[in-house]
Amino acid sequence: MKAYLAQCLRYRFLFFRGEKLSILSHDINTNLQSMARFSEPSLKFSALDKEMIDSLTGDKSSNPYAAFDGIISSKESLLADAQSKRHFQTVEAVHLQEFFVSFWMGDYDEAAKASDVAMSFPSAKMPKMQLIYHTFYRGVVALYLYREGKGETWLKEGSEMQDQLKIWVKNSKPIFENKLILLEAEHYASMCNVVAAKESYELSIKVARDNGYTHEQGLAYECMGKYLMSIVEVHEAGHCFLRAHECYLQWGAMAKATKLWRDWKLDLCVGDIVTSKLKHRRDENNEGSKWQSAAL
Repeated sequence: MKAYLAQCLRYRFLFFRGEKLSILSHDINTNLQSMARFSEPSLKFSALDKEMIDSLTGDKSSNPYAAFDGIISSKESLLADAQSKRHFQTVEAVHLQEFFVSFWMGDYDEAAKASDVAMSFPSAKMPKMQLIYHTFYRGVVALYLYREGKGETWLKEGSEMQDQLKIWVKNSKPIFENKLILLEAEHYASMCNVVAAKESYELSIKVARDNGYTHEQGLAYECMGKYLMSIVEVHEAGHCFLRAHECYLQWGAMAKATKLWRDWKLDLCVGDIVTSKLKHRRDENNEGSKWQSAAL
């Protein structure tokens, strides 16, 4: 049983560090049946993780709950079963999964609601890997909601999350540096410090790329795009969203990439960028013609 729980933790570690989602999805699928035979708690957690990955990839053909042989048929029935048995750690895991899915799909209001529910259980005080990433993502959510006019408490909470990452980065810089810098960028954006915000977004993108966190590189591009859009730097925002789209495709999050494309009408951005490049090239050619005429 402990071996399966260790495998379950491994899946979560790989997900959060940005493993290719197709590889991770296949790996979990391969082990669900054996988990059903030997470790029901591991099966529950892995089924939730598989469903989370399917939400990001857009895979509608998979049903991770089939391994329960009809006892549990969906996340809703898993939640009902856990509530009836007072298995609060499983209840917390369900709401955390909803938080992570809502966060990555860009629905920060729903993410905040799911987070509030998950953190209301005593089991949320137990140290666990997903709560580390919950802190980071919740910080991004909080500072964004503050800029959306949802209240001063979000700025305070975002600052608290930023302070927590400042502690963690001292112990594991390669893991937390890009995350802290992104929260700093979001904080600068909230304080209307345009120059510092842009510099921090760009640095977070670079550090994420250098450390191999393609998914978090995409997240930093997306956050920067949202900020630039809010200050009406539309052309630059389009560039950021297109870069984020590329990163999400590399990660394997096809549904996330598709939603980003539709939400920000990136087909129009591509057209604007192509038009801008053609105009720039035309201007260069015209300038060259002027010099040639002058020489003659």
